Amino acid sequence: MRKVIAGMLATLLACSAATLHRPATAGSRPGTAREGRIVRIALNTAATRARLSATGGWRLYERGGASVLVSASDADAWTVEREGSQLRAVREGGARTPLRNGPFVARPEHERSVMMVGGRRYRGDIVVIATDSGLLVVNHLPVETYLRGVVPLEIGDRAPGEEAAVAAQAVAARSYTYARLAALGPSPTRSWDLLSSVSDQVYGGADAEKAIADMAVTMTGNLVLRYAGRIVNAVYHSTCGGSTAEAPELWQTTGEPYLQRVSDRIPGTERYYCDVSPRFSWTRTLDARTLASGLEAYLRTYAAVAGAIGSVRTIEVESRTPSGRVGTMAIVTDRARHVVRANSLRYVLRQPGGEILNSTYVTLEPSIGPDGRLTRLVATGNGYGHGVGMCQWGAIGRSRAGQDFRVILQTYYPGTTVEPIE
Repeated sequence: MRKVIAGMLATLLACSAATLHRPATAGSRPGTAREGRIVRIALNTAATRARLSATGGWRLYERGGASVLVSASDADAWTVEREGSQLRAVREGGARTPLRNGPFVARPEHERSVMMVGGRRYRGDIVVIATDSGLLVVNHLPVETYLRGVVPLEIGDRAPGEEAAVAAQAVAARSYTYARLAALGPSPTRSWDLLSSVSDQVYGGADAEKAIADMAVTMTGNLVLRYAGRIVNAVYHSTCGGSTAEAPELWQTTGEPYLQRVSDRIPGTERYYCDVSPRFSWTRTLDARTLASGLEAYLRTYAAVAGAIGSVRTIEVESRTPSGRVGTMAIVTDRARHVVRANSLRYVLRQPGGEILNSTYVTLEPSIGPDGRLTRLVATGNGYGHGVGMCQWGAIGRSRAGQDFRVILQTYYPGTTVEPIE
């Protein structure tokens, strides 16, 4: 099996090498049919400086690519700095350019070269823009190339037998990207389309690429999910814990017909496709001091709090959603009853600066001291993530069971079809 995969991968990558390695052009130039549209990924929205280099010769352009400012080799690193609304580049060793109008565009000279930002490799162009808060650093590249840096970080570096899950992830991520672009629409003032973090899709550039993910992106090239002809917002998460959720269970939305509750139970068993996940079941304990510090840091963001929060007496689950997740939670103090809804509780029940709660598929067990105050909260739950759309570990389990990527996608996004982008 490994030899078959390796042979397929070598053939696919050889056929598409020129396309996959071709640098993108800054601006609104569309990509080729195989590459997909140019997408703009914000790597940093408030950088103090941007250190640029490349694996081969490269150039730095001013005024959005209008003229060459610097011609550099692979041994050269230049740092872009801001002064007011203008930019300058400073070479390691002392040379510097005059202040110039941006944006600055860094572009490799050769197909096999890639740009580097702070030592990390990115295909396509790097665009640096002066903003009121610092520097906006944006990677411009074709969608298909972007996906090579997304899929491995979202689904992991999978093993043989899990190819269908990786292919499903590629189609879901591509659908999410195009749905996001369609929702944003054309805007002359917007400088980026998606963030490189969990706020959209985790993107690591060329350093994140893996062979099995490259193959999945190539084999599913330009395929997206559609519902009634429209590209769907194919949200996904790590582990559903037994059942996915409808969007209104977690967020203030009317929902979508393709984001329904889906059982992850393996037919005829008491097991679930996603129970191979390391976070299928879990327990987290918060002592009174940790809980109080977290509430002080986060509760006002997610609940209406007038004045002091007060000392916590207990925490109660007020309601549950159809999939069994917490719908509303009440934090009862000696001053008030603070109600937190759905997914917000994941951000409230944590220590300051700590990881959010794994999911809302949880049971809360408060311990109350002799003085009537809460001394400890034990959260016992299932799953990891919001629970809407495709369960990634469920997709892995289904792939191991022999399901193909189309079946996996149509299971987690009921009523959808897999079709070309054009």
